[in-house]
Amino acid sequence: MIHPEWLRDEEVLMVRPDDELTEEDFALMAKIVDPVIKRRGRLEGLLIDARGFEGWDDAKALLTHIRFVNAHVDKVARIAAIGDQWWLNAAEAIIDPAFGTPVRVFLTKQADEARAWLLDRPPEPSPIEILAESVDGKIGIRLTGRLRQADYDALLPRLEKALPDTGKLDMLVEVDPGFRGWTPKAFFEDLALAFSPWRRRFRRVAMVAQPGILSWFARNFPDKLIPYEFRVFGPEEKDAAWAWLAEAGAAEETGGDT
Repeated sequence: MIHPEWLRDEEVLMVRPDDELTEEDFALMAKIVDPVIKRRGRLEGLLIDARGFEGWDDAKALLTHIRFVNAHVDKVARIAAIGDQWWLNAAEAIIDPAFGTPVRVFLTKQADEARAWLLDRPPEPSPIEILAESVDGKIGIRLTGRLRQADYDALLPRLEKALPDTGKLDMLVEVDPGFRGWTPKAFFEDLALAFSPWRRRFRRVAMVAQPGILSWFARNFPDKLIPYEFRVFGPEEKDAAWAWLAEAGAAEETGGDT
């Protein structure tokens, strides 16, 4: 059985497994967290008090647990686990690299520290921030941290909302120095977006990034694979990047070329 308790309403949830877990436990968890994730986009924190965990009722419960984690873990800003079991340490080594969710394991004697790590720290910043300069069919985003599939799920509605009547959107992508790449699922989601119907909804895309492997790859990406104009700018050229995007709109209004 699993016992859920909100430590902070619709933000930080504590779950305390007691005895063996069943399929019904994960149905209960979905009933609690899914509406919150739908409204807020993510859960700010999850505290797993694993001191009473004794495994699963049967193989179906184990498979249900795996499916639940796969569907939800990238929608949690950070996870803390309490327990002295040796295998809990594997969570830190697996979940963050695979799903991008920071995980920390605390011993039983550190239970208060686990709560403080979730409740007293400022919220984890969203890896995709919409820039204030976004206006009139032009959207700017800043990438930081590690991108997860859930971040793309949240971004697409914003792109749809920003899409002008012309059906062509200009976008600036600013890569923060703190950007740490993608989780495996997010990497393939990024590739899927690049070759989805959305690729024909962009008119110009500007990337603002420091010199490095990401900017090198972007500069050398084959132009014929994308049906929009694409340029890479250095961090000191952000204003120039916005100006380049503005030129596209001005040219369209006058019927001229840039």
